[in-house]
Amino acid sequence: MSSDRNSLMETLIQIATLYYLEDHSQQEIADELGVSRSLVALYLKKARDQGIIRFSIINPQDNLEDLACGIQDLTGLHHVVVVPSSHNSSALTRRSLAGVVARHLEETLKDGEVIGLGWGRTVAEVTNLLAPSKPRMVDVVPLLGESSSGMSGSFSQINQMVINTALAFNGRAHFLLAPLLVSTNELRTSLYEDEVVKGVSTLWDKLDYALMGIGSIPPQDGQVVYIGPENLSMFEQQGAVGDVVVRYFDIQGSYIQTNFHDRLIGVDLSQLTRAKHRIALAAGIEKVKATVGILRSQICTDLFVDEVLARAIMEELSSTEKG
Repeated sequence: MSSDRNSLMETLIQIATLYYLEDHSQQEIADELGVSRSLVALYLKKARDQGIIRFSIINPQDNLEDLACGIQDLTGLHHVVVVPSSHNSSALTRRSLAGVVARHLEETLKDGEVIGLGWGRTVAEVTNLLAPSKPRMVDVVPLLGESSSGMSGSFSQINQMVINTALAFNGRAHFLLAPLLVSTNELRTSLYEDEVVKGVSTLWDKLDYALMGIGSIPPQDGQVVYIGPENLSMFEQQGAVGDVVVRYFDIQGSYIQTNFHDRLIGVDLSQLTRAKHRIALAAGIEKVKATVGILRSQICTDLFVDEVLARAIMEELSSTEKG
């Protein structure tokens, strides 16, 4: 009797191995063993019932949530979201990330709130993907003046992003009709006295949301250097690894202040840090140092990243903690 049982067990293991590990069809197994297909199906059921075959269902979303919780525990951020990475296309990853941020804003923005927008390809994608189910009377402002790159022939289009966001929510758009960088501190001071510029800078004191892309040094492929290569080089020489709204930080999260900022038309750090929700977003492993520096600076309260970048962030932060 014991011999028959052992023989049956061997048959169940053989069939289970052929079907689940070697990817044979039930009919192929039946032909190989000289039995009916229905008998193979019966044996596979017996193998499951006797615990020879055990299934484990892995939900990738659970892994991403664990990863987000790990970053949150290490940084103290209010909110962290990790989205799957597209290994074939960085553009698809950015779009996926932007879609998640757009849904977050649609669900959380309330009437009467003020949202400020920084630069970034992913931020631009967010503003294009917004489709709230109901209007909200929000005020939308740029966090920086406009800039352009003569090398790439492109400009920052931040006012266009403001239009897109305001139209999506049926809110109010406020434009900063000024350049990012002016020649002198005196000219900057004069521009801040302009009624239009003053109207925007006043709203910077009332920010509820700040949406900011994370820029990296050296720049990612396709990342436009709107401040000019010479200024970027200056920050790099001083140890900068990345920025949000042209505020540069080193890997330890220390802010790098230079006289460059005396000529900058944009939100002050003191205004930015008073915003309730400071959302930073980034995609791609190339931005790991920049993102870690920004996280250590505590300039953001919320982080949206892709899985590949999130794992690299965890590794960097964990190794530092152990060190």
